[in-house]
Amino acid sequence: MKTRVRACGFVIRIGARLQVIYNLYLQLCAFTKVLYETQNQQAVMDEKDESILQALEMNAKLSSRVIAEMVGLPISTVHRRIMKLEQDGIIKSYRAIIDYEKTKRPIGAYLFINIAETVPLNVHIPKEKIVDKILKYKEVQELADVQGANFDLVIKARFATLKALSAFIEEFRKIEGIEELFSAIITEEVL
Repeated sequence: MKTRVRACGFVIRIGARLQVIYNLYLQLCAFTKVLYETQNQQAVMDEKDESILQALEMNAKLSSRVIAEMVGLPISTVHRRIMKLEQDGIIKSYRAIIDYEKTKRPIGAYLFINIAETVPLNVHIPKEKIVDKILKYKEVQELADVQGANFDLVIKARFATLKALSAFIEEFRKIEGIEELFSAIITEEVL
């Protein structure tokens, strides 16, 4: 039994096996379109969302009730908007601001790293592999890939002692693909 199908403005007749393949093709096209649209959707935020984010930046422990009073929205609306901001990946996590001088890791440092284009034997090491190695260290708090500076990566890390920082830097210099490493000790954290 042959089925009529419209393709590129023409009506053609296809058999049962081709019909199955054609249906799979249509499903794949529909899936690809949905995937493309999902990836290219920009989260639309208004002034109220911005106000909610500002309140959470000041204090992530604020309740929906307090934020609702601050931004002039009903509690349920604030709660729903926060959940949407989380689902959209705009709010990635909630963090505490810690006074590290009162902890076992009072020494903070920024490390500025230049990545080598190639290593000996002309082998290229992708930046992602170097980043993966760096993120395995428990001392690393933050890592940023930067442009327009004299370095490629910026790391913020914490240590118990200056000796631990020095050992960390020496170990880092051995990571294949790291060409240069500069450090700056944090003397005071304002925020």
